[in-house]
Amino acid sequence: MTSTNWKNVNNWSVPALLPSFPPAFLLSYPPACLPACLHSSASVNEPLADERDGWMTDNVCRHWVEKNCLPWAKEYFNVLKGITVTDDKGTQVTVAEVSDVQGDVDLNQRKGKIIHIFDLAITLKWTGKNASGTDAAGKIVIPEFMHDTDLDELVFDVTVDADNRERHEIKEVARKKLTGEIRKAFANFTKDLLESHSKDVYIPPTEMKGHPVLSTYQPKPPVASSAAASQTSKGKEGVLGGLVTINQKIEFVASARDIYDTLLDQGRASIWTRGKAEVSKAAGSSFRLFDGNVSGTITSVTENKRIEMKWRLKSWPENHFSTVTIDLDDDGEQTILKLKQADVPVGEKESTEINWKNYYWNPIKGAFGFGALL
Repeated sequence: MTSTNWKNVNNWSVPALLPSFPPAFLLSYPPACLPACLHSSASVNEPLADERDGWMTDNVCRHWVEKNCLPWAKEYFNVLKGITVTDDKGTQVTVAEVSDVQGDVDLNQRKGKIIHIFDLAITLKWTGKNASGTDAAGKIVIPEFMHDTDLDELVFDVTVDADNRERHEIKEVARKKLTGEIRKAFANFTKDLLESHSKDVYIPPTEMKGHPVLSTYQPKPPVASSAAASQTSKGKEGVLGGLVTINQKIEFVASARDIYDTLLDQGRASIWTRGKAEVSKAAGSSFRLFDGNVSGTITSVTENKRIEMKWRLKSWPENHFSTVTIDLDDDGEQTILKLKQADVPVGEKESTEINWKNYYWNPIKGAFGFGALL
């Protein structure tokens, strides 16, 4: 699990407020999507006015702050080194080295609350010796330690080098006893993370005065001429103004399998959405992304080639779904993703096109290194 931290500038980022999705979407974006104040020499105290879809943002840059805490986490997990256990037969096993810590550890403030999000993969090296003097060594891989993972659900993949009967018995001590002590050492990670870094992202309520309050997003119908106003009709599902189709073609420097897995694997999706993701590769299964602002059903899949789904935004008219078809064409050097989205409310066409780029394609490219941002 690797991640290119495109949002990080000296361990800090300030997300932009994009107009078309509710506040729960507003987590992090590629630099190209940040407000202009981040790309100029203007003081952060200067007002930024941005009028889109009928609402204004003013001084937004001061109110959304995020800190990358991965370097701190890499140092933190060195506490695992030296953890030792001994069984009743005299076999002793020790964590000899913390060899790798990968993933994301972020703190940010949203709606006055400090939010922590982390997703880590950790690799340890262990050594051991039994009572007769036989030595053994191996690895312990913890493939996923997330902010919403119960400690009892942690998975430990324990292996031993040059396996034989005696070394296998030493490995079993590592698997049964050493992992239990490692699990205990993880218990304080969240508390220590917040205590060490929350002050860096917390903005007092007094400084939040004047922060724009976003009303519930209401899709706007197309503007009809006065002559035609009396003839305006409702399309499918009672959507005012009718429905349109979106077509996009995106190039990824990755295999079709990589893109297919990235869109439908729950672990990968949680990385590029930067939050809890509910999705699977099973036809007929439901999905839920961005705190429920995007949801729907996977209707059909052809492995590494096609994904079909019923897809909607929470802000759309109740029970209205668009039909999304994603085709993947792998030429051996890159994959061309072709998106067709039918039954989009006509007033939502432009914002939906933009947000496929800002919330799907660019985060996927940035998180996994699948090519240049759009």
